Amino acid sequence: MKPLAHVLFALLLAALQAAVLRWIGGGTVSVAAAGIGYVLDLMAGTPKGLMTFLAVALFLAVRGVAAAVDLRGRAGFALLSALGALFLSIGATFLLQNTSAPEAAPGWGLAGRMIVEALLTAAAAPVLATGLRRLDGMFHREEPGLLR
Repeated sequence: MKPLAHVLFALLLAALQAAVLRWIGGGTVSVAAAGIGYVLDLMAGTPKGLMTFLAVALFLAVRGVAAAVDLRGRAGFALLSALGALFLSIGATFLLQNTSAPEAAPGWGLAGRMIVEALLTAAAAPVLATGLRRLDGMFHREEPGLLR
């Protein structure tokens, strides 16, 4: 009975996520967030779904904040990247502390490391933003003469 309950709960969460993403205007970007979270799960060795959940939650939070806040330029992207990295670290620590055995759960003694990771992410963000813009430009080219 317990495995069936888990499957039903997962289906409920998937349906809820689909409804929220449809309402917010999700789509391929949210799928990309889930894909990046899955890769983070694999690379970090976290329990399956932890970083996927946090990446999609971060995507939804950024989409919600983007309606009220406009961050442009390198400094804005660096700040947003640092806050995103800090969100992932704090979220993973909080969830693991509440779901893992006490001797296996990470402690808040890692807070300094989380801050350093966020600062390093902010430092690398402007360079990555330039690369992402170039990559994005490769996929959004207009064919000459198509509309003329």
